[in-house]
Amino acid sequence: MIRPAMFVYFALVLAVAAWGVHIALRWKQTKVFAPQLLKLRKESGELPGAVSEDEFTDLYLRAEGPRAATYIFACAAVMTLALPLISSVFNAVWTGIWDAAGRSPVFEKGTLIHTFSFFLVVSGTGIALLAAAMHRYYTLMPPNLKQVIRNLREAYA
Repeated sequence: MIRPAMFVYFALVLAVAAWGVHIALRWKQTKVFAPQLLKLRKESGELPGAVSEDEFTDLYLRAEGPRAATYIFACAAVMTLALPLISSVFNAVWTGIWDAAGRSPVFEKGTLIHTFSFFLVVSGTGIALLAAAMHRYYTLMPPNLKQVIRNLREAYA
């Protein structure tokens, strides 16, 4: 039997999947726009004519692609897919501690303390995942478009 909460979870999975499709389309639009921008920058004299389309597209995607949105999406997808595992492990540990403590009704599954503790575990897991992702994002942050253009001008000067 499918519980009502499963419908909410499936809706969450569908929403995250739609978000992923949206980000993929943004990456595609960025890649399609890069040659047009290169042509305009060459015509205005900002970039030398020797800059190849492939080289510029790669650098443009690194500089102006939706990287931050991709990192945040990846964290949301991991948390969404890990939610059943987190719930199962948390409830197994909670039940073990509850049994060892003499099965006090105050700590039974579904009580306020159980629900709040589960909230803290899920929130802490999400915060730790986001912290790791944002650390990686800022550690590997590429230059912005202005710096890319300046570097290409200097390289082909």
